[in-house]
Amino acid sequence: MGVSAAGQVSREPLVSVVMPCLNEEKAIGACIQKIQRTFAEAGIDGEIVVCDNGSTDASVAIAEGMGARVVHQALRGYGNAYLKGFASAHGRYLVMGDADDTYDFTMIPQFVAALDGGGYQFVTGSRYLGGGDTHITALHRYFGNPALTRILNLLFGTRYTDVYCGFRAFSRETYQTIRPVSPGMEFNLELAINAYLAGLRVKEIPIVLAPRKGESKLRTFRDGWRSLRMMLLYSPNKLFLAPGATLLLLGLAVHLTVLLGLVRFGGRPAGSVTAVFATIFSVVGFEILSLGLHAKTYSWSRRFDRDNRALASFYRYFKLETGLLLGAALIVAGGAILVPDVIEWLRSDLLPLPHPERVSFAATLVIIGCSMLSSSLFISAMSMGRPQDGA
Repeated sequence: MGVSAAGQVSREPLVSVVMPCLNEEKAIGACIQKIQRTFAEAGIDGEIVVCDNGSTDASVAIAEGMGARVVHQALRGYGNAYLKGFASAHGRYLVMGDADDTYDFTMIPQFVAALDGGGYQFVTGSRYLGGGDTHITALHRYFGNPALTRILNLLFGTRYTDVYCGFRAFSRETYQTIRPVSPGMEFNLELAINAYLAGLRVKEIPIVLAPRKGESKLRTFRDGWRSLRMMLLYSPNKLFLAPGATLLLLGLAVHLTVLLGLVRFGGRPAGSVTAVFATIFSVVGFEILSLGLHAKTYSWSRRFDRDNRALASFYRYFKLETGLLLGAALIVAGGAILVPDVIEWLRSDLLPLPHPERVSFAATLVIIGCSMLSSSLFISAMSMGRPQDGA
């Protein structure tokens, strides 16, 4: 029990079961009944929170009539419904599950036991561990879910067997640590990814999926793409840092070989066209690398990657002024090369330059310098949210 600011006593149950609801009148009553019976049989002090996402049927009336607490979320979306539901829940432990009667809520005590004394911080069901995937549609059972799970495991080094299972449990403290924000079906993936990034102890429990009652809200290809997009954006090392660094180094190496005349084609030194490709590689590589650093900084500022020594070392030396000075220096260096060549070009009545490779290299320095100025401002603003060690 706790006391609110108004002096009223507020109930703090051990478990809050949160269910999103959009026109689930065929199943929500059965779900609530199973949860209530499970609470009673296991002696669990619990509450049921139903987050209505705009139902037009009798779902809300059924839930309220059976004693569940109903909150309303005007913003449509699976994730939006859970964000509202979790914010409205009072329990120490949060259990999430769909209101379509596909999940066996009698297993709630197993999930809670794994958290309360079991040593785990993030507990999720798996429909694939015990052969409980019979009622998953063929497309999702054999292709969609396994493919997304394998991609996530590959990108993040995790060992999930069913990353899209919506039957999960975690403490309120864990929820505040992983802080999901996704509005749609990718909410489930964000929970799994953030649990890994935060270094939480994860446990999968075999579950059996029952036939769904009512219409599915899943949009296979749209939700699949949004899930894939999230995984790529949350994996900056593989998506940004490695490709960006490779392209940048390749571009600078090509610039160097062209400027020194080390590469020749048909007896002639590589010239303007080769230098243009060097500029493309360098600039695109730097931009991708910057995006990766932005993503890593975002993760770091949210207490993920908190043990990332490389990033911590980078921020010990990187200051806004350092980035601004380095960016300005590159612009000045590029301008020092570019201005004389432009003046010569104007004096020659716009005839072709004798050394266009120098102009390309100068342009590369100026473009990267300008990008570094804006990136430094952005990264500095993001890193301000990083709490100091020991805070």
